Amino acid sequence: MLLKAFKEELNYFLLGGVKVSEIQRFDIPIPLVNYIYLVRNRKSPYYDIVSFLLKEMEMHYEKVGQGSDVIYTINPRVLREEEIEKRVRDDKSTTVNVCRTILALLYGSKLREEKDFYVTTTSSGRRNYHIKVNNRTLNSMSRLLL
Repeated sequence: MLLKAFKEELNYFLLGGVKVSEIQRFDIPIPLVNYIYLVRNRKSPYYDIVSFLLKEMEMHYEKVGQGSDVIYTINPRVLREEEIEKRVRDDKSTTVNVCRTILALLYGSKLREEKDFYVTTTSSGRRNYHIKVNNRTLNSMSRLLL
């Protein structure tokens, strides 16, 4: 009990005095909890990135065909260079922030690793995120924005 109270106070301090109990999950690293908070409070560019990704996934899912799982792959570097920089002129839209925002979307939506999404790493160390898009995962991810 005391450990739980200490963790909550530590998180409160690390988040700059902002209570985020509704998204407090001890299986999510603190930096991702911060990003979930930023997305839920519609802070740019984090909210813009998630909103763009959800629209793209929905369009891709409708195009390929509903009723089956569709794998949607996100390359954060390409996403940032080709899509995000066109829409969001912000110094905060680095590749690291895009990666963390994607992870915040996945973990904040309570998607399960290996069942709903998986991450691959290239030989140069870059990560790609693969999401199984279906009605359940789209609804779960959409709830993060509400």
